[in-house]
Amino acid sequence: MEGALPTIALVAVIMSAGAIAVAAHFRKERAAELRDWARTHGWTYTDHLPRPLGESTLPRSTVGPHSRSRHVLAGRRGRHPVIAFEQTHTVGRGADRDRRTHRIVAVRTPGHNADLQILHKRDPNASEDVFGDAFHAAGSDPEFTEAVLDGTVTKWMLGDPRSRSLPIRFSGDYVLTWAAMRLDPDRALTAADYLIDLVERIPVDVWKRRTSDL
Repeated sequence: MEGALPTIALVAVIMSAGAIAVAAHFRKERAAELRDWARTHGWTYTDHLPRPLGESTLPRSTVGPHSRSRHVLAGRRGRHPVIAFEQTHTVGRGADRDRRTHRIVAVRTPGHNADLQILHKRDPNASEDVFGDAFHAAGSDPEFTEAVLDGTVTKWMLGDPRSRSLPIRFSGDYVLTWAAMRLDPDRALTAADYLIDLVERIPVDVWKRRTSDL
């Protein structure tokens, strides 16, 4: 039995090293795929980039211990600058420790934003005809919140099914959406199109007034 212990330990080390090597191979392969996608679409790809959205505050569920922004794609969708990336952080401890991944898609807004987060309530008993019943909005600046969520925007959000699955956050110079998933560039473009449709329905004066007040 004593002689078997070193053998077992050696096997464990070899298996661990093999798993690390395989994981590294898949990371490099995925990075190459995303880099090729970026090149084909006229975008840029960065493997790791601290704070890709500058001073914007990310949603609380997407950050945590050992947060990291990786697989950062940046480009334009029409006239709108877009950034998409994976935001990862550690959850749990010991044997339960794991890495959680969220896809972030952000569109640059015409001006600086106050923090404003809009979530669909997902309440089967709530009315989908009244904005306040269907969505929860929380913002740091009541005037900005009211200006963004005017009748045009709230009516559009109630009528667009994408609003039920894509949460929204205005922060810094971006409006962004997030989901618990890895980055798929084509699906990220779909999310970006939704954010662009939203931005184009908000009067530019909303940002002009805010800039003049800063």
